[in-house]
Amino acid sequence: MPSVPESDWKLFRKLQSELTNKACESIFKQVNDIANVRAGKEHQSYLDLYNLIKKEDTRIAEMFNNPTRNNVILKIVTLRKNEVLSDEQLQKFSEQTQEFVNRILNL
Repeated sequence: MPSVPESDWKLFRKLQSELTNKACESIFKQVNDIANVRAGKEHQSYLDLYNLIKKEDTRIAEMFNNPTRNNVILKIVTLRKNEVLSDEQLQKFSEQTQEFVNRILNL
């Protein structure tokens, strides 16, 4: 796995908070959807919330836990796959990183 250029590493670190917030906000929307229709099925809604949090915790970890210059390219791929990193944000990375991310996503 290639290491990204220093500028891409710095850009990822700069975007990380914004991207984390975006990913978490999408989870909150899903939580609200479940909570808003829980009347009469509270236990099932609780189970749905529990399963959602387990699934999303794994997804958040894949995108954000322990980023290094050696694994950040996989983090970027996962962010794109999960529609957290926008086209505009991807275009801020080096051409080399963009090409690698797009190649992996097109496999």
